[in-house]
Amino acid sequence: MPAPRVVERIGSSDSSLPRVASAGSRADGGRFELVLLAAVTWNFPLVGRSRMLTEAWQRRGQPVTFVQVPSLRSALQRLAAPVSRGPAHVVRPWSAYPFSLWPHLPESLLRRSARLWARELRRQLTGRIDWSRAAAVVVSPIWAPWLRELPFGKVIYDCIDDVAVHTPRPALAALYRRWEDELVGRASGAVVTSETLLAALRARRPELPAATIRNGVDAERFVELARGAPRPADLPDDGRPIVGFVGALYEWVDQRLIAAVARALPDFHFVFVGPQGRRGLSERLRNTRNVRFLGRRPYERVPAYVAAFDVCWVPFDHGRIARAANPVKVYEYLALGKPVVSTPIADVDSFDPHVRVGHDVGEVVAQLRAAAGEPDGRATQRMQFARANSWDSRAAQYLDFIGTLAR
Repeated sequence: MPAPRVVERIGSSDSSLPRVASAGSRADGGRFELVLLAAVTWNFPLVGRSRMLTEAWQRRGQPVTFVQVPSLRSALQRLAAPVSRGPAHVVRPWSAYPFSLWPHLPESLLRRSARLWARELRRQLTGRIDWSRAAAVVVSPIWAPWLRELPFGKVIYDCIDDVAVHTPRPALAALYRRWEDELVGRASGAVVTSETLLAALRARRPELPAATIRNGVDAERFVELARGAPRPADLPDDGRPIVGFVGALYEWVDQRLIAAVARALPDFHFVFVGPQGRRGLSERLRNTRNVRFLGRRPYERVPAYVAAFDVCWVPFDHGRIARAANPVKVYEYLALGKPVVSTPIADVDSFDPHVRVGHDVGEVVAQLRAAAGEPDGRATQRMQFARANSWDSRAAQYLDFIGTLAR
């Protein structure tokens, strides 16, 4: 079996990060165009990697088209496009069936539907891109059946999470795993955000060229938005420390841990900004008096909340999703110099010494107390770390990696 071609740990805070000489450069001297096949919509409230990379590539002059996840929401946005136009580089494909119906439909029908709408997407993209120079950056296995109808010269699997994160219903887990296998087999190369994900890809296809390019942050913009906004009026203001979390309260957030830690620290406020998952909040958590859930907030307002937190928290559970995660929120917390406490996540050592780790209730309580009492002297180092891990540097690393892939 041939040895794997792997570029390791590109996404570090090393100042000697690889750069590319020009947008879309290739080893053969040509140029390429990027099409990002996303897992979310462009205006998804938890702005993350796909949009940030797209904007960073645009700043570099790299041609890029952002294709929203094929979903009912994308289809409805497309119908409303004459009224509410989005960015010109965003494409909204059709989707025949809402995800709620997928568990009741045979895979053959889902594949036929994907091929049908992939042909329509191909017609949309033909007027925008040169297929002979097009490289697809694919974020979700949902696109695997579509790729059969899309003649990309290169396909890069942007493997940013465990496949369970992309699976819209638990009943579809086996289907999405098969589609991920199909995507891995089709890929010209892969980019991962953690060593855990890299090891999993190596086990499945050892010869696949792969690079570890972690997440990042537009630190200057995040700081600017925080400075330009007043303190949110819906935050507690009684002088007690605020422990905050920004993100989705999905199944990988440990609600039992949150409830236990909040009860152990009655002199702290715990604030959560972001949408709730399908399972909602547990009764124990709803009845915890010093915990406040604020729901979704526009991304432009998020930095003001983070700026008001005394300590930022990542209360993920200990499952496979957390073991593969490289959360964008950690970089955003550090961009404002905030002390951060996290449960173990993938490659947590890559944040060392800027993130405290607690493995259980007792350790988390101790780390939160220590972080709340920490002097401000470490804030500068945390902000420097965030600036060194910018989306602009990640975008440059990504282009460099794509340029190394043989046709």
